[in-house]
Amino acid sequence: MEFLTFTAGSGDNSRRLDKVLKVIFKDSQGVGIHQALRKKLITLNGKKSDGSDKVCEGDKISIAAFLLEEAEKNSVDAKTENTEHDSSEKDRPEVVFSNKHILVINKPRGISVQSSSPGEKSLADIVSSLYRGEGDSSLSFRTAPLHRLDRNTTGLLAFSQSILGAHWFSENIKIHTIKKNYVGIIQGRLSRTEEWHDSIDTSPSETGGGFKTVRIAKGFTEAVTTARPLAYGTYRGNDVTLSQFDILTGKKHQIRCQSSHHGHPLLGDSAYGGRKLFLDDGSASFFLHASRLSFPKDNPLGLPDELTAPLPAEFEKFISFSLINWDGQLII
Repeated sequence: MEFLTFTAGSGDNSRRLDKVLKVIFKDSQGVGIHQALRKKLITLNGKKSDGSDKVCEGDKISIAAFLLEEAEKNSVDAKTENTEHDSSEKDRPEVVFSNKHILVINKPRGISVQSSSPGEKSLADIVSSLYRGEGDSSLSFRTAPLHRLDRNTTGLLAFSQSILGAHWFSENIKIHTIKKNYVGIIQGRLSRTEEWHDSIDTSPSETGGGFKTVRIAKGFTEAVTTARPLAYGTYRGNDVTLSQFDILTGKKHQIRCQSSHHGHPLLGDSAYGGRKLFLDDGSASFFLHASRLSFPKDNPLGLPDELTAPLPAEFEKFISFSLINWDGQLII
């Protein structure tokens, strides 16, 4: 029987063997890991294991080849790669920054960060496929998004390239030392800077159009957003404001929900009460762009003080069309 052998990396230290195996098998439901361990179809350093043993860097994990083939056939990842491999290369995202710890891309409109159904193309699948092996070589590590952007939101999106990168980024998002700034088009005239404090129920509920939305409600964790007017214009005779959004928290649909609640829904965001906006390709959408990420100075990942992403061409075109006189600068 043919076996394939994998060598554990530094990021696998002290992890249970069965947890490492789940990543190797891509969480495939078609492989019984513990049954394979009992039958010695999987061994640790040539010895039988029940899966509870802690793995150390340099350990050898040997797996019967047919189990890996079975996992490839059954895994959602494999199905996605098989159906989307060609388009993955075609849709390779624009890279804004990359090192051995963190990859930051400029997300385009119209694609989900995570797939919601088997076979759906997502940025997580594309990036994981294109950049596999370029970061951490640990068996239990998988390149993954470190935060979320909605399907039609564009701009800066970070992915982990190492376990250190994943842990540091997630912790600094949690303690608010990584700052996130967005730019969007809202309805009406926002006359001054406003700071919004609202508790948001993030359990999704469906609107009449089938969209899943969140809502402002008492008793939930507070969301904090600062909205700053950058420039003014009109769209079909109605006032619009180009606004900068600085978010202290990162709740689902936070900017979209709070903007609507405070009387300024994103233009085009019909799920939250915005007037429909049709783009050149015929699709209905809104303009919200993650324009800047700011990081602590002298951080251990080698990240610059800040990263920025230019507005998409269709966003720039709308600004020009709507007579918005903006110098392109964000408020610090």
